[in-house]
Amino acid sequence: MSSEAQPLGISTAWNAASLRDGEKVIGEILRVGFRSIEVDYRLSEDAVPLLKQYIREGRLTVSSVHNFAPLTRGEDPKNTGGDKLSLASTDEAERQDAVALTRTTIDLARDLGARAVVLHIGHVEVGIRYFQEISDICRVEGVNSRKAMQMRDMVRKMRKDLRPPHMDSVTRSLKELVAYVGEDDLTLCIENRYFFHQIPLPVEVLFLIDEISSDRLKYWHDIGHAHVLEVQGWLPHLPALDTLKQHLFGVHIHDSVFTGDHIAPGTGEIDFEPIFRRVPPGAIKVMELSPKVSEDEVLNSIDFLSKFGLKP
Repeated sequence: MSSEAQPLGISTAWNAASLRDGEKVIGEILRVGFRSIEVDYRLSEDAVPLLKQYIREGRLTVSSVHNFAPLTRGEDPKNTGGDKLSLASTDEAERQDAVALTRTTIDLARDLGARAVVLHIGHVEVGIRYFQEISDICRVEGVNSRKAMQMRDMVRKMRKDLRPPHMDSVTRSLKELVAYVGEDDLTLCIENRYFFHQIPLPVEVLFLIDEISSDRLKYWHDIGHAHVLEVQGWLPHLPALDTLKQHLFGVHIHDSVFTGDHIAPGTGEIDFEPIFRRVPPGAIKVMELSPKVSEDEVLNSIDFLSKFGLKP
């Protein structure tokens, strides 16, 4: 990782789905003051030639590309994006398809001169019903209530029992992808996730990095996701970050109110100061915002983040 302070960037998650036209997407990002972007799965492949032109002209740099990118022609930008295929799937055909599409993302990252590819690596087949149930319990009875603890214990046991084959699958997938990257100056980054049944938990990041043992595999910290896991009582945010900060390569920056994340920094309940104290200057820093965030909110967030030394 570079030891030099990295500029604050923004993900095309903010406006690529709503604008679609590449020139408008990039133009709006430049207008609010950014010169560094993360390309996410909503950016159409039709926008890639224009993006390359902006890079050649020195008007823009790409810090990172989020798997799976780019959006193919005719594909709905409101699809499940980074989760449409699982690198941890026990269905071998799906796993192979996920690896193949990730190779396409790696190729795009190479073409754009990006330093990182951000990966959603999959999930354990627990189901999703528990999420709303634990949210409701936490709101009504409290995160440390007996009912909340019983629910978490049940889901933890299910996840633990079902996890082994999924970890085997994702280990194979990551080994294949690290081999595909080879000696390129490109880093694959495992991102922490929003739902507890998704992979990885901190101990799983440590296992995968140790098992694969490559400088081409690092950790990507999503601040909003970590907050959601904390407010539901699964994982305390700062201790989880402390466990993984030696492997940290980049961060997604957004705010959250309870489980409603991807809102503008400074408009939610996250205390950013102790988080940014743990993030090294050389880490990639990307605001990853919902398309619902207005341009004025983006500008206000730039001012808010400047007090932590983060600037476009």
